[in-house]
Amino acid sequence: MHVALLGSEQDPQIQHIARALQQGDIPFYIANTRYFGATWTISYDPDFDDGLIHFDSSLLCDKPRVTFSNTQAAYWHEYLPGALPDADTQCTNMDSNMPDKPSSAYENYGWTEQERASTLLCWFSYANIKWVNSIDAVRSHQCKPYQSRIAGKLGAHIPYSFVGNAPEVATQFCNNMRDVVYKPVRGGRTAQFVNKQPNMRPLLNTLLSERPVTFQKYIEGTNIRSYVLGCDVLSVQIDSEELDYRNDDNASISVAIIPNEVQRLAVKICQALGMHWCAIDWRRSAKEKYFFLEANPSPYFLKVENDTGLDITEKLVALLLKN
Repeated sequence: MHVALLGSEQDPQIQHIARALQQGDIPFYIANTRYFGATWTISYDPDFDDGLIHFDSSLLCDKPRVTFSNTQAAYWHEYLPGALPDADTQCTNMDSNMPDKPSSAYENYGWTEQERASTLLCWFSYANIKWVNSIDAVRSHQCKPYQSRIAGKLGAHIPYSFVGNAPEVATQFCNNMRDVVYKPVRGGRTAQFVNKQPNMRPLLNTLLSERPVTFQKYIEGTNIRSYVLGCDVLSVQIDSEELDYRNDDNASISVAIIPNEVQRLAVKICQALGMHWCAIDWRRSAKEKYFFLEANPSPYFLKVENDTGLDITEKLVALLLKN
């Protein structure tokens, strides 16, 4: 039985886990979705509800092919889309003979990406593979307000928030809060302070006509990140002068001890979001309240492990192999 590693073979975290599996004589393969169709392919049979993953290099797998059913677990680190086409790329002859064919290289790219994603879904949704984490868990991270709602129902403290594109409500929200933080609804960019003005309405009219946003009341306090691996919780404190520590190359990381009730809550949130493991970001206030910010289903951990000595890798590999 193999373990699948979903991400770039050049990624240090993928390489790190691959070495840990090698040391344990655990067979694995690396699947970089950017090269799906080039260095590896899929054949799926709905009648037998099984498929094959074919590899063109022994660097990706020790065998030329592995069945879905012989994949014990899969570690989801990163989904990478295919490379963008050159502007002068032409559609294939087969594409050009199809009805409603794309009219440009970029439209063809979008259609091709949809076909690739739909084919990969046969693998991602294969029930007998233990996905760490599943595509549904990854998608939940793309709607952080959904995560907040789930965490709040479990008893977590949630910062006062506005989500949407209604300027009149957004204006009232910003006026009612002393300090407001802006975050994308889906994520992908770091948080920043809202530059409050005496009359916010014109600015918000312009911003919200372009896209919805998330505004949150700023919680003054300390950054805490809890890595949840099954029922184990390993936490660190991240000290930074920046609002978002991801912008700070000089942020310092140290092991943190968090209350037992917060550890139990972290496990409940992880499970409720359909995850086997995650990294939960908290903001600990001066009154020792832990405010839930988000749960990342495919977090980076290598720097944290190197800086603190916490053995996240060992627990993650054990989680992958646990039935």
